[in-house]
Amino acid sequence: WAPPLLASTAAAYVAAQTSSNRALFVANGQTRQAAECPESFTQWTSKAHKPYSAGALGLPTMRPPADCRTFASPAVEQAIANVTQRIKDADVRQLFANAMASTLDTAVAWHEADDLEPYTFVITGDINAQWTRDSANQMMPLVAYVAGDRALRKLVAGLVNMQAEQIAAYPFANAYQPPGRSGLRPAENSWAKSDRA
Repeated sequence: WAPPLLASTAAAYVAAQTSSNRALFVANGQTRQAAECPESFTQWTSKAHKPYSAGALGLPTMRPPADCRTFASPAVEQAIANVTQRIKDADVRQLFANAMASTLDTAVAWHEADDLEPYTFVITGDINAQWTRDSANQMMPLVAYVAGDRALRKLVAGLVNMQAEQIAAYPFANAYQPPGRSGLRPAENSWAKSDRA
């Protein structure tokens, strides 16, 4: 399964922010703002969402609505379904489903799905920047599913390409602003305003 917006594996899309901070999706030259998308994923994760697990802890689902997710992978969705069917504890099932899909659901800030040279910009959380170590670790659990999902394979290859470009340009940095061609706003680092080099 994939949301209709992201079903095309060749589509380049951007999960950027509008002036109201709602997720804005651009695919195949068409722009769409999902009506029920959270103002931000930081805001989304600050509240519990139904359905709750049937376990003793009653854990919430933390996955955003399907049309607000930043990337969809049928292979990962199938893996989540396969694994959760075998987990007996309802709370552990909910934790697994929330965690396994988290990067795809909320952190793919920009992806250019070019067949020859894809690029992917993965944010770590609430800052529009990509950390080399963090973004690599965020993708590691997904690598097992690239053989069965061409779009996911491009997403992972795009991260490798993006990191190679970033490291070649700034070998001593550990985090990077979004590339200009992404259309994403650079993150503001209020701590660095007084820094001088």
